[in-house]
This record gives sequence, structure tokens and C-alpha cells, in this order.
Amino acid sequence: MPSNVNEHQSGGPLPGDLAEVWAAMTSDSGADVAIVNPEGRVLFMSPVLSWWAPNRPYDGFAGKLLTDLFPKPIADERGQLIRRVLDTNKPLVMHAAWKGIRTRTVMRPLKTDPAGRADRVLIVCRGIVPADDTRAAQADVEVVQAQHVDKGQLANLTPREMEILALIGQGLTTAAIAEKLFRSRKTIEAHRLSLGIKLSARNRVDLARIAVQSGLVPPDAANAPRHERRKKTP
Repeated sequence: MPSNVNEHQSGGPLPGDLAEVWAAMTSDSGADVAIVNPEGRVLFMSPVLSWWAPNRPYDGFAGKLLTDLFPKPIADERGQLIRRVLDTNKPLVMHAAWKGIRTRTVMRPLKTDPAGRADRVLIVCRGIVPADDTRAAQADVEVVQAQHVDKGQLANLTPREMEILALIGQGLTTAAIAEKLFRSRKTIEAHRLSLGIKLSARNRVDLARIAVQSGLVPPDAANAPRHERRKKTP
């Protein structure tokens, strides 16, 4: 197993075959991967994180409790889901947002106890893609929506700005948004400029991408209104 995995684990050496699987998951999948025990202590974690951004500087997360790494409400909710997976011996999918990015986290029970009981949970987190809802339904896996999330830069937006950002993500023009919200184009344009400053977005394309990533609009619904308008154009 690569040394960079060994350096940041506290669960003891992994068996040869499992070590290779772990190395592939953490290096090739583009996901953040962890194995935790029932009390929420991290036994193994990806040496490089792409989606999680804990509150502390990176110095090796293995051996830490979730409450050491994430805000308490978020850590407590994840801890409850971990225990639920172990109690039911069934996987579940959690949809959440971290730093304003919509994520999909799969929790699966692992059986390492000699008696055959699940005593650890494998956690895999990545960004959401359009096929995820269909994939979960086909696998008959429960999907839960996290109640505690981190809105990231979106936390600074007003309710009206959030609404306009979602409409931009759907592909609506300034004129269409103004008509829909019964506001002037000048007012909508002022909101758009404010959104650009707050979100460090250079243009409408950047704003639309942020809207999709944050879950304000489903990925497969982005730009749908624009296509519909083109169909109506003589």
C-alpha cells in the first residue's frame, strides 16, 4: 500500500487485497473516502480531500472524531446516520451541501467483527450528478436530505438574490426574470451584479454553474427554459 495512505491511518494495517482497493478508491475515484467506527472516530481517510473541508488545518484526520473535524451540528447528524446504518445493516445515501457545493454521500456497513456484525461504516462522498437519483432508486437505497449543511459563499446572499441565482441557473434572461418577479430589468441587473461580486463570478455562465453546483437547480434542468423559448420562436 502506498506510504501516503499508511501515514494518515489509525485503524492498523489493511490486508493486502483491501489495501489495493483502498488505494484505488482514494486515488482514482475523485471522491473523499473514510472508514469510521460506531462512535464516529475516523479509522482511515483519504490523504487528499476534494469535497470535505474540515474546520482544522490538515495534519492527518485518522484517529479524530467527526466532532473534531466538522461543526458540531453537522458532525452530530452524520454520527446519527452512521449508527443508523450499523443498526439496520443497510446502506443509505445522504444529499447535503458543503461549502455551498451539493454532495452525495454513501454510507455502507462493513463487517470486520468475527461474529459477522457490521462494526464500521464506509463513507464515500462526491459531487452530485444527474444520474444519481435514478441510481439510488434502482438499487432500492434510502436517500436522506441532510438538515445541517454548510452554504459556503451562498450564506451571504439575500433571499431575493438566491431566487434570482436559481432562475439564472435555469437559463432565464434578465428580461424573463424581471417579468417573472414583477421587477424592472434594471433591478434584476443590479441583483445580478451584486451576485457576481459576492460569488466572484465573472459572468452569467459562472453564476449558472454555481446555481447548479449548490443544488438551487437540478443539473438536468439547467438551461431548459432557454430551449423552450427557442422552440416558440417563429
